[in-house]
Amino acid sequence: MDNPERIGILAEKDKKFNLKGVLFRENKDFVVEEIMEDGKVLTVEKNDQESNESPERKNFLMFTLVKEGISTFEALNALSKATHTSIKRFGYLGSKDKRALTAQRISVFRGEISSFKGIGKSNLFLKDFMYSDSGCMIGKLYGNRFTVRIRDFEGSDEDLENFRKEAEKGIPNFYGSQRFGGSALNIDISRQVFKRDFKGAVFTMVLKEREEDSASKEARARIRDLFSDYILEGKDMDREEAAKALESLPPRFYNEKKMLQRLLDVRHDYIGAFRLVPKYLRLLILQSLQYYIFNKTLSEAISRGIKAEKIPTVGYDLNIEAIEADIGGIMQGILKEEDLSLETLKINEMQEVSLKTFERDAMVYPEELSFKREGNDLIASFKLKKGAYATVVLSSMLDKELLKD
Repeated sequence: MDNPERIGILAEKDKKFNLKGVLFRENKDFVVEEIMEDGKVLTVEKNDQESNESPERKNFLMFTLVKEGISTFEALNALSKATHTSIKRFGYLGSKDKRALTAQRISVFRGEISSFKGIGKSNLFLKDFMYSDSGCMIGKLYGNRFTVRIRDFEGSDEDLENFRKEAEKGIPNFYGSQRFGGSALNIDISRQVFKRDFKGAVFTMVLKEREEDSASKEARARIRDLFSDYILEGKDMDREEAAKALESLPPRFYNEKKMLQRLLDVRHDYIGAFRLVPKYLRLLILQSLQYYIFNKTLSEAISRGIKAEKIPTVGYDLNIEAIEADIGGIMQGILKEEDLSLETLKINEMQEVSLKTFERDAMVYPEELSFKREGNDLIASFKLKKGAYATVVLSSMLDKELLKD
């Protein structure tokens, strides 16, 4: 990531390591494999093994999803369409990013093995089928194993050993850039929602320019030119032209299309348009401000030499007076800068995505950290407990978090 300050990471100015390397040249350079609560690792390897569990039908179908170059949500949408299964019946332990090769456990309420077995595409396949009495719940895992190829690595064995020793002391447990959306736009959207500027939030989410592929940029520019004045100024527009423009949008603009169509059907219904976005995605968007404030709080604590094992996230139910005074003072200062209060984090118009507080470890400790050289590349392997980000660990070692060619 070229600018960590966009997501609240200010402590990188004092980094001890700035080794050189390139991440994400290919999706398979970044392998993520879930670790179950019992320590079992779900691998990305293809196999035809069947579970030894009884084939007796139970409430949930379970399987391992291996995917490359698509997000968890894109993969589940593809499976939903292929099997004519409601997306609401799918469960998972944690979302996995797009720019990676990943393995994760998935459940389907009242799913049938016969409906899913044999499904395979160039970028995903399913394995390890079994039935279970219970499905996947967010966070019910130990963590993830990462195997990362750092291309064109420049650094000595001594550098790596020094980093390993430093990592044993702990690395600041920042939220990684992938939790903030392209160009960190989710932070802007969440700010607008919490300030009850739903019109601005819809405009930012649907029409504002961001980092994306050229085809998506062109498609977004077309609808921005067409809809901007209608949304921001309340001006009339050619409905026939608008309908054609929406019809021509690529499939990945599914949410944008629904939101704009809602505004055509019910003018100025910005809240209604925003609520058409699936709940899980709205929550991810709104949590970005929560994560941003956590990152800034941790950054400020580090710069002041304040040590803490855990730091709470902001939420409408946080008793800020009950937490450690120095940390509480930092959080209050950030909320003031943002012109927000804890009370504003409860959204009466969308109570289902109001932000509640929770504690997060201030430091992350990579487990089984090892390095292996392959030609000019370095293979880094390590395990992290749930909620920690491999890109943050690598960012503390490399010159930039997401180095590109």
